[in-house]
Amino acid sequence: MGNLLTAPNGNSIVLTPRSGSHALALSALRTFWPDIEIKDGQHPANSLPSDDNWDGTQPNVAIVVRNPVERFRSMIAHRHLDVAAQLDVPLYGPLPQGTFDRYFRFEDQLCDAAAWLGLPTPLPQEGATEETDKPTLTAEQESRVREIYATDIALWESLQ
Repeated sequence: MGNLLTAPNGNSIVLTPRSGSHALALSALRTFWPDIEIKDGQHPANSLPSDDNWDGTQPNVAIVVRNPVERFRSMIAHRHLDVAAQLDVPLYGPLPQGTFDRYFRFEDQLCDAAAWLGLPTPLPQEGATEETDKPTLTAEQESRVREIYATDIALWESLQ
């Protein structure tokens, strides 16, 4: 799966797991490439017509930034993972590093990200994890998450 969704308008977005990637990829397929069949049981990004990956240098690239603690909790619930094991080696690591032209906050700017790509808004909520399915982290666990994702937390806080 490529992690760079490039829209016909020339704008691209790095698809980050548990940060709106499902909704953005699905909307892009429905809008720009309606003839492409979405593979059963697969993330819609696996069906995108390009397998481009973010190398940190491409122009007109944005990224959606989610509260890293919430992203971690969502990952655990979505993938039915063990919290302790993920605190050692998380399935979804920190955000990719590079130069981005735009940053969008998952919590309140996901529709802005969709509009930047030329997708219709409001963006339908797709692939969301129920809050009740997410684990409650102990203080020690949250501290470890903040340690693992320290750079992401600094970025997320700078966007508030």
